[in-house]
Amino acid sequence: MSTYHLDSFTIGAFRGLENTTFERLGRFNLLIGGNNSGKTSVLEALQAFCNPESPVDWVRIANARNSNARVFPAYSLNDCLAWLFPHVKQAENGSPGSIHLSGIGACSIQQVEASIQSVFGMPDKEDLEYFARRMPGFNPETSGNVEGLEIKLDSVRLQGDSPAASASVTRRFWQDIPFVRGRGISSNAFPVAAVLGFEYRFAELYADSYSRLKADQQQEILNLAQMFDSGIVSVSVASKNRRPYLKIEHKDLGEVPLMVFGDGMKRVLFIATGLVTAKEGLLLLDEIESGIHAFVLPEIMKWLFRAAREYNIQIFATTHSLEAVDAVLLSAKETPDEFVTYRLAGEHIAKRLNFNLLTDLRVHGGLEIR
Repeated sequence: MSTYHLDSFTIGAFRGLENTTFERLGRFNLLIGGNNSGKTSVLEALQAFCNPESPVDWVRIANARNSNARVFPAYSLNDCLAWLFPHVKQAENGSPGSIHLSGIGACSIQQVEASIQSVFGMPDKEDLEYFARRMPGFNPETSGNVEGLEIKLDSVRLQGDSPAASASVTRRFWQDIPFVRGRGISSNAFPVAAVLGFEYRFAELYADSYSRLKADQQQEILNLAQMFDSGIVSVSVASKNRRPYLKIEHKDLGEVPLMVFGDGMKRVLFIATGLVTAKEGLLLLDEIESGIHAFVLPEIMKWLFRAAREYNIQIFATTHSLEAVDAVLLSAKETPDEFVTYRLAGEHIAKRLNFNLLTDLRVHGGLEIR
């Protein structure tokens, strides 16, 4: 019987990673390694693996590194989608290779394969009507063919006590057309939430995401936030100049907009939202220390460990920070068997370090283990 949602995870090919396996995963999995070692790519691969049929998730993953996408996108969505796929310089046709992902655990998804190709054709009727509403002057009758990308997705899932079943879907993304709809999301979606290291800097946009949550989810976020700061009385959405913003009522400060708080509070609220969204699933935290002062990191990690157990969440987190590593080690003392570290190095190796080994290397040996 599987202990976690994923007991092992293999990246056959995704971005620059290939033939990389993470064995004997824990509840809290910390990814360390040098720059460009593939830590963030692992999180992206996990997100793609959990909901392969969802075009929304593919768009989120693709745009995550396009840091100016919210204002002035440097690259088109299709450019970003194409670079999720492996690129081999020596490839004769110069086209990207296929994505191959597999996992073993309680999660029903066992295998995901994806291929990509350029297409030139006519969007379907629903897309054309949508384009016409979003783009003034767009005439569906005279639009002609549109350039785009086609992603073919093949997945293998367990169906309860039945044998594993395979499914195949095709998604098309049209060049220079904003993708904002959720059409085509699978009813088999596995809970997963990704919290990026820089998102808290866009705290003013958080109000929109928060307002879409159900009342019970908002209450859970409040409960989690109160675990971090017991002075928080309520969290709500307010409006100023017709623009929504998040408002916090605090015992000591009164009613305060989120922007007044420091980066730590903003980051905690983003993580709390991820915890609620990822209940019974996976929470992916990039740059876990981002926005949080080293002094409070141990409390944040203890908070994360408690919430992960309460919500049956498996966490995958990346870090460059020795302070974050030390804080996680301190928090993992109560349940050391639930914690695992993987150090990504060259030649697609993910070296597994359990709690005892990492403690010996870091605490007793004082080694630089990042």
